[in-house]
Amino acid sequence: MKRILIALLATLITPFVLAAGPQGGPPGGTLSDAEADTLAFMREEEKLARDVYLVLLDEWGDFVFANIAHSESRHMATMLTQLDRYRLDDPVPSDAIGDFSDPALTALFLEQTERGRASREEAFHVGAYVEELDIRDLRIAIAGTDETPLVKAYENLLIGAHNHLRAFVANIEALGTEYRAQVLDQADVDSILGVGGPPSGQGFQINPGLTDAWFDPNTKGQGFFISVYGDLQMVFLAWFTFDTERPPEDVSADLGDPGHRWLTAQGPYFGAQAELEVTLTAGGVFESSTPGAVNELYGSIVLQFENCNAGTVIFDLPDIGRVGAIPIQRIAPDHAAHCQQLNEASR
Repeated sequence: MKRILIALLATLITPFVLAAGPQGGPPGGTLSDAEADTLAFMREEEKLARDVYLVLLDEWGDFVFANIAHSESRHMATMLTQLDRYRLDDPVPSDAIGDFSDPALTALFLEQTERGRASREEAFHVGAYVEELDIRDLRIAIAGTDETPLVKAYENLLIGAHNHLRAFVANIEALGTEYRAQVLDQADVDSILGVGGPPSGQGFQINPGLTDAWFDPNTKGQGFFISVYGDLQMVFLAWFTFDTERPPEDVSADLGDPGHRWLTAQGPYFGAQAELEVTLTAGGVFESSTPGAVNELYGSIVLQFENCNAGTVIFDLPDIGRVGAIPIQRIAPDHAAHCQQLNEASR
């Protein structure tokens, strides 16, 4: 049964894994050679992580590899968006697994996939190793630029790498093994993992009890429906909103308001945060399969929850050059009891 679920999940994420990143967005300034080289390297390093996890998913069938491979595909798209912003060529030669322009990354891919095939536990250690590498290199990248869009993109990836490291270490510790740092200093890794702080699980954890309607009280007529699938560690989000400008008075629609917009997003969650790919669905007709609707990647969302009644939607929609954060709360706070019970049980 687990293999069937893994196969279904892999099928669901394939369009995101293989798609190029969202195009467009306002152009950036001019990067130095060092900044450009770092950006190109980070694009391929995110592909390294994705490719390694897809190989290990095929070998061992653990959800953690499917979920984090999905996130890494989003990180690849984020780096491609930045390359487009600064009018730089994409270094990735193809989307084939294990295909890199950097020989060092090719060698690392072969080394770590061979290592990860030795055992499930070793595969989890490979995941943690790759995330420690990513954390180190993202910190170097952040320190090496003052371009605000680039810094923000790197910082978002760094948050994801921290979450991924925690997820892999949790799987290692579930097998009864204490995790030891492989790239970073042990104290650094302990800080990321929260060792010496609150007991594991004391912080808020995303759970199916968050499935509900959510909104920002400051924006009437807009909101989100969020579904959490615990078995898959995935979140689905539907965003009901309006266009960036009101349509002209002479524009009408047979059904609904011509300014209505809706987007969907899905992706994995780790702890209190989910990393989602935003999809724009267009081209369909009411109650008709002809013409067929088309789904296109449109951006990304980082969904964070403080507790069972409050969270934040952090969005990046490059095609329209919009980034921002929306505080959200549950429309019916009395629905939170199940969420609170699940969160207590996870501690």
